[in-house]
Amino acid sequence: MSSGVWIVVAVFAVGAVAGGLLRIRAWLQKPAPPEVIEAAHRDDDKTD
Repeated sequence: MSSGVWIVVAVFAVGAVAGGLLRIRAWLQKPAPPEVIEAAHRDDDKTD
């Protein structure tokens, strides 16, 4: 019984980590908003 509980806990933990990594990957693939790009260009112009 005890080993069965640990297996369920391990499967849940692996699923939670995998789901989190997939969410982070999807968030990183979204394009940046135009205002962020514009602010980066303004910052580049200031340093030159």
